[in-house]
Amino acid sequence: MAEDMAAVLAVVLTRAPGAWHMDAPGAAQALLPAVSALRGLADRLAQELAAGSGAVGLEGLIHRRCRVLPAGVAAAGGRHGAGEALRRSSRGGWELIRSATTVTDAGPAWPDGARVIHDLARRTTASVRVPGAGIRETASTPAQRLALTAADLRAWAEATGDHNPIHLSPGRARRHGMPVGEDDVVAHGLLLGALSLACVPAAGAVDLRFSGAVPLRPGRAATVTIHADGTLTADGRVVLLRRAVGLGPGGVPQIRPGHSQASQ
Repeated sequence: MAEDMAAVLAVVLTRAPGAWHMDAPGAAQALLPAVSALRGLADRLAQELAAGSGAVGLEGLIHRRCRVLPAGVAAAGGRHGAGEALRRSSRGGWELIRSATTVTDAGPAWPDGARVIHDLARRTTASVRVPGAGIRETASTPAQRLALTAADLRAWAEATGDHNPIHLSPGRARRHGMPVGEDDVVAHGLLLGALSLACVPAAGAVDLRFSGAVPLRPGRAATVTIHADGTLTADGRVVLLRRAVGLGPGGVPQIRPGHSQASQ
């Protein structure tokens, strides 16, 4: 799977001559456990939702945050545990889902396995905004501009198994509560995260916060800007914020502030 992910990233990156760093294989390996955990979550939700609901897997779920930690460090720190956990809550017309998974076969970037925490939301009633999407940022110096097409989104879906219709079917993102155009699709959060890591590599744990959507209109590409700290912006809005993860007292993972300051 990592090879297929890297191939998709390479296609996007090679459309941007002059990128100061383009490590598609490294980025794919860094996010491999996140993709594996998301596929597992999709299978679990598909089984739960199959009885009469008509929903499939990740349909309508909007990615809010993803953290990938070394499995041993996460267990030693005690904050994220070591077993499988799925927690649901509701707020402001949205179902909030947190999934914590230990991925043992996580690839060479994670020789001891990885602990993955995904935060997602699904609209249940009318709402004016996606919870957690109110991050306001001042981004650092731009590093690289990249163009994303609908073909890239389809290729990423095939490579990762994330066939959530908000990324593939025009109109579904708007129907599921995203503030985008009637016929838009939106880019996968982990695709944006992988592009960030390909241009601005990071070793070890990763914390990705998806603060806005990257919509694609029918027949048109979307342009994203990757900044020197790994932040992504689109149309002047921050859509992905990266935080480094360090170790605090007792080996507890702690988020280190980056160049931008967030408020929610």
